[in-house]
Amino acid sequence: MMETDPDDPGGGGGGTWVPYNYRCTYDQLGPDQAYGRQKWAKRWQQGNPYGATQWGGLDMRFWNSSFSLEANNASLAGTWLYPVYVDPNNMYAPWPGPGAPGSATAGYTGAQIQYDIPGTYKPASVQMDALCEPGCYSPDQEILLARGPLAIGEALATGRRDLVTLTPGATFSALTFMDNQVERYTLDAKLAEQEIVTFHTEAGGSLRVTTEHPLVVPDGSLKKARELGVGDSLVTRAGKVDPIISLEKSLEWIRTYNVRPVTTDPTSNIVVAQGFLSGSQRFQSEYVDELNRLLLRDNVPDSAVPYTAEGNLPSP
Repeated sequence: MMETDPDDPGGGGGGTWVPYNYRCTYDQLGPDQAYGRQKWAKRWQQGNPYGATQWGGLDMRFWNSSFSLEANNASLAGTWLYPVYVDPNNMYAPWPGPGAPGSATAGYTGAQIQYDIPGTYKPASVQMDALCEPGCYSPDQEILLARGPLAIGEALATGRRDLVTLTPGATFSALTFMDNQVERYTLDAKLAEQEIVTFHTEAGGSLRVTTEHPLVVPDGSLKKARELGVGDSLVTRAGKVDPIISLEKSLEWIRTYNVRPVTTDPTSNIVVAQGFLSGSQRFQSEYVDELNRLLLRDNVPDSAVPYTAEGNLPSP
């Protein structure tokens, strides 16, 4: 959702306006369910099961057409932004939509959400509030910008768009970077309790992300944070292997952030966070299938990737 609320980060109060999307941690869906939710909402906007008359026969409480341009543009890039809802009869508290975690339909596939859930599943008064898209970093985590590292929360608040990413042709034998541009930031709509993983590495580094955040590992692929443990390694901006020596998992009330560049190839969607190579927001939407592909090597299997004594990544 694009806004210019001066009281919100990224709005008009303190920096150049930068577009951003809300994510809803109380109603987080995977890509397939997100597709189904959007299609379900548009289906029943037109189906109008409650006989709404004030919007020309379309029930905007299911899907508000003011979001259609942004959602359609995102879908062309393979990202399915999905609607989330609030209940005006309950102090505008979040209402868990179809497929929401903890709901009776939590296990539904996208197709089941789209075709099997009736419009009357949503109470008539419940209305669309925003579009959702994932975030990942705690606000104090620094991302690399052209003028140096800056906490992602501050980068959004001050309207910074000068993102640094890998070049499209980068490999571990030629780890090259480019000045890129931010397409948009993402952040949580509200403070919510969520699991944060804090990694500590042998070289003294640390990184705090959500469990689903994609991180570059020494074989050149990306793994979700929850898949990594002590003895695994992260990769630094210099291309060095940095073993994880400890980690903590904590439930925190927090808003998390993420960023996506304007470029659309997978390799230039690798950013630098806290000095480590990390996937942009695209790896949680249109690039989710790229997570286990070897982006920085020529499809070399793990067993064929040795390490040097210094911990550097050898040439492929």
